[in-house]
Amino acid sequence: MTRLALAAAVLGVSTTLAAQPSAPLKPQHVVRGNTLRVEWPQLTAIAVQRDFRYAGSHRFILRGVADAEQHAFGETDRRNSVTRFYWFQFESLLPGARGSYDYSKDTLVTHAGLEWRASVRRYTSPPEPGGDQAALYRLFTARGWRQPLPALRARLVLVPPDDPRRELMIIYAEATDAASPPTPQESAQLIARAQRGLRLIR
Repeated sequence: MTRLALAAAVLGVSTTLAAQPSAPLKPQHVVRGNTLRVEWPQLTAIAVQRDFRYAGSHRFILRGVADAEQHAFGETDRRNSVTRFYWFQFESLLPGARGSYDYSKDTLVTHAGLEWRASVRRYTSPPEPGGDQAALYRLFTARGWRQPLPALRARLVLVPPDDPRRELMIIYAEATDAASPPTPQESAQLIARAQRGLRLIR
């Protein structure tokens, strides 16, 4: 998990085992139609364009250090291949994990009057097993959808100033034929498209 200030990633075996739930965790946030109800500072809901269908949600312990909840919406073609998707992730470090979330090297962007940290990259290989992207693609597989590869993705992250151990991550991605690193222009255009497809309700 490169997103963390990585003192958090090194835990004792006993702490990791104690963090694993005995039963599946229930998502805390609810979707109605194309609107995700949000319990987050300064946000009450996030609405996604009607072109996207809800893929589902789940909540799990991520790599033994964080409580993660995912919700996903996707657009597919006639072969059920995902052409675009939105991925929402609520994440918080477990009590036994040290460190905090740090995105100070990412680009600062403003959306709905809130300050987000943005970055763009291209997916060119299958996700690492055990990671959050692999967990997301399991939601797609359960719906019979094929994951997009390669894909260009924009990530927007909101970390509460008074609680850097929590984050709300929004990822928007589009299937693409290209495999090269994105240019600055491509990155800026993708971030703009990601923002246009969302309505944040405060």
